[in-house]
Amino acid sequence: MTRVAVIDTGTNSTRMLVADVGDGKINEVLRKTEITRLGVGVDSSGKLDADAKARVSRCIAGFREIIDDERAQMTIIIATSSIRDADDGEEFMKELSVQTAISHSILTGREEAVLSFTGSTIGLADAGRVFFFDVGGGSTEIAVGRPGDPDYVKSLGIGCVRLKERYFKSDPPGMNEIKAAAGHIDTLLASAIDIGSLGEFKTAVAVAGTVTTLAAVEMKLEKYDPVAVHGFVLSRQSVERLLAKFISMTRQERREIATMEEGRTDVIISGSLIVLRLMHYAGLDSLTVSERDILDGAAIRLADGSI
Repeated sequence: MTRVAVIDTGTNSTRMLVADVGDGKINEVLRKTEITRLGVGVDSSGKLDADAKARVSRCIAGFREIIDDERAQMTIIIATSSIRDADDGEEFMKELSVQTAISHSILTGREEAVLSFTGSTIGLADAGRVFFFDVGGGSTEIAVGRPGDPDYVKSLGIGCVRLKERYFKSDPPGMNEIKAAAGHIDTLLASAIDIGSLGEFKTAVAVAGTVTTLAAVEMKLEKYDPVAVHGFVLSRQSVERLLAKFISMTRQERREIATMEEGRTDVIISGSLIVLRLMHYAGLDSLTVSERDILDGAAIRLADGSI
């Protein structure tokens, strides 16, 4: 087994996985997440915010110490939507690599989707064809195929942070804002994905903070429990009901929900709306929530030398 570490500089959060990988198997050692909101303002300005870059730099410096303590043999920083879309994203990643002595890879939307699909379908060998999606902060990745081998991949330039910044100015958002945002999502899905051409799929799997939060709230957990969340089946009716609940609450009221992270309170409505509209468009009555995601997929690829 090879001990690897992967850091993901996402639009809303910076995350790390340390795992032992070998023979197609992955054994998690530890996983950490910090809400750093690297993608704040990128949609409107095209550049990374100075304070956001400082938050990410501090976070990764802390992760570097943990990685050293855990004696990881291979380490990489992967970058996704906010870095792809920022004019100074590549420059920032080079700075991080120098500061931390960790190599980096800026993923294309397709690469992001494939790695996420690979990670999320670990252990689903008998699942048949899977419809997968990952609602991130700046983009949403969709993939369809057999576990570990998608035959359809799409990356859409809409995520919970980006949608919130474009459409939601009120707290909570008004119905006109909700309708405008939903219309934008529906138009984007209709223009980008011919759902009838995707063929049959047996299972729907979703990852990332929006769906894991929805699952935890639906289960009425007093404390977030990844073991309980992983594999939870979330119905479309539950998503509709939870979205209506969040819309009826102020940010402060949402903050009081036991399993709602501070950095999730202002984007849970936009993220839930993307999940709901995507479920409607794909005709999904339910989905299975996975705690395995792009970090797991990248860990496998890092260990075999393909990233």
